[in-house]
Amino acid sequence: MPPDPSFDLTDSNHVYYVAEFEIEREDVFHLKNLYKLIFEWFMMNGFVSIDSNDDKIETLYFQRILDNGNSEHHIWWRLHKIPGGNNYYKYYVRFDFQTLNMGKGEVVVKGKKVKTNSGDVIMRCKTYVILDYKQEWRKHPILKTVHGWWRRYFYKKHFDFIKTDLWVTTYKLQDVIKQYLNLKNPYEMQKPFNPETGV
Repeated sequence: MPPDPSFDLTDSNHVYYVAEFEIEREDVFHLKNLYKLIFEWFMMNGFVSIDSNDDKIETLYFQRILDNGNSEHHIWWRLHKIPGGNNYYKYYVRFDFQTLNMGKGEVVVKGKKVKTNSGDVIMRCKTYVILDYKQEWRKHPILKTVHGWWRRYFYKKHFDFIKTDLWVTTYKLQDVIKQYLNLKNPYEMQKPFNPETGV
């Protein structure tokens, strides 16, 4: 796996793990529509590519055609969001798709044949808060000596708020995906923007 740019995920002084989820579904669904749904959700919620600050969030696309004509995919998205354009913290997301034995097929919906896919899709998402992402505090001769103290005593309440905000955002995405794939949620969901069956 290539290193993520501009920061080290093992830097416990500046990188804070917030949440993660994994969703697996083996069924008939439309892979392209699922991909577009998640992509559009990220764009509508202000996330952009970590590399280019635009909508080119894909850092890996690998497809392997199996002997039976079905395919397997590995797709990696690396995104970030700088809430309110601040200079101190940002949200970082690692979102991975993996498909197994993905085949093409057709289903009949309201009397019309619709192209679809069948197979297994696995989606993994991890989210982090990155502090001092411009490295202005840690590289400044005076600020670096008080950074930890300032963060613990003066910034703690706001830091707890931003971690909670990213946690909620992460699980909203999980709910959107589960709703699209018609998986059970622990509470009642709003009506989906896209068709429930994913076709």
